[in-house]
Amino acid sequence: MEQALRKLQEINGYLLENAKEENGLGLLHGKLGLSIYFFHLARKTENQEFLEAAENLIEELFEKLKEAKLPVDFENGLAGIAWGISYLVNSDFVEADLDDTLGELDDRIFKFLEDQKGKLAANVRNGIIGYLLYCLDRLENSLKSGNTSNIYIFQKLGAGLINQLGQLVEEEKLQDREPQLFNIFWDLPLTLIVLGKSTKLQVNSAKAERILDYILPSLISLFPSLHSNRLYLLLGIESVLKEIENPFLRRHALFLKSNIDMKSIFNAEFKNLNICVIDGASGLRLIAKMLVEITGNDSFLPSDGLFLLKINESVCWGEADFYSSFRKSIGLVSGLPGIGWALLETLEVEKKI
Repeated sequence: MEQALRKLQEINGYLLENAKEENGLGLLHGKLGLSIYFFHLARKTENQEFLEAAENLIEELFEKLKEAKLPVDFENGLAGIAWGISYLVNSDFVEADLDDTLGELDDRIFKFLEDQKGKLAANVRNGIIGYLLYCLDRLENSLKSGNTSNIYIFQKLGAGLINQLGQLVEEEKLQDREPQLFNIFWDLPLTLIVLGKSTKLQVNSAKAERILDYILPSLISLFPSLHSNRLYLLLGIESVLKEIENPFLRRHALFLKSNIDMKSIFNAEFKNLNICVIDGASGLRLIAKMLVEITGNDSFLPSDGLFLLKINESVCWGEADFYSSFRKSIGLVSGLPGIGWALLETLEVEKKI
């Protein structure tokens, strides 16, 4: 535990230094994701330095948004930035009117999606799944605020994106096969998550159910060889079952649950390098936490001992020049902020750390 706390302090030191460097602005690999981590860190530790760092990053983001020619995608661009700003507002880290704040970004995203209709891939990074995450989040916030104009706009946009996703599924352009290694960008679980969300928000829910019917035969016959992929697939299935009861899917979920062994994941599937969100221990902890929130079953969470041992003993902390770029990484999914966040939620952190 003490070693992990020292590692968290080390990570925070690196990130405070790296926050001043020139980096991308995006959610998953850039300064917006870093600011989200700093806001959580500041709240947990009540350390003003982290709060100032987070606020400075947000100020820089808004200044550069006006002038930078950013991509539109979820991974590095405007869709992910809009989702991230919404997260900060809904978490009470930033005070803002989302419709006013995101109006210009929405317009730029709408124009891009209209121009690219029928040309986008399915994936979350720069494809339909990522734009659905953005759209469904904006719709949910518009429903809360009662903005009838935005409700109509995002319902219509979401319905169109669901139709496009369905077309890609029928054309077998979805990455539904198990990846060789655990990776949070696997299309299948993410598709199930957005189908569940769209059903909850009643966005083209009939089409969402038809997509589910279409993939159901292959889905219930899929038994991933990796325990980590079984857990991720289970998250997708439980996301659907929360909104749509299906006995075949329910049975498969129970089968997956009974065949997931955390020790196998941490001792055999994850190597020393696998500690980031994108492909390792921190990502698995995030998935497990989401499963707990959906199901109320905390048996999905890996033990603190397994998780902390993997982080502490990673070769990534070595002094060799090969690992220096890792210590400069500010990506929420690909670098230190995601690891720090997972540690922050695992450890009993003292104030002012």
